[in-house]
Amino acid sequence: MVEKDIQNDEKDNRVRNWSWIVYPESAPENWRQLLDETGEKWIESPLHDKDINETTDEIKKPHWHIIISFTNKKSYKQALYISEMLNAPEPK
Repeated sequence: MVEKDIQNDEKDNRVRNWSWIVYPESAPENWRQLLDETGEKWIESPLHDKDINETTDEIKKPHWHIIISFTNKKSYKQALYISEMLNAPEPK
């Protein structure tokens, strides 16, 4: 019964749109090509290299925001695979 509830929870948490932060210092050189090869629609923000951490007043590490709009709903575990491919933090 518990396993069935876990499966239902995972199905309920599947969504089409996931986002990531990609850091130039850790992303593979061909990260855009890797995203293209998924066959899914994606978009990247301009490089954020002047963002300031409001808590410390320090400049944040340069990064891009990436959003992928999948054809079908994807689970967190499936989105995590993209994170690993990009050497990026967890998807949101």
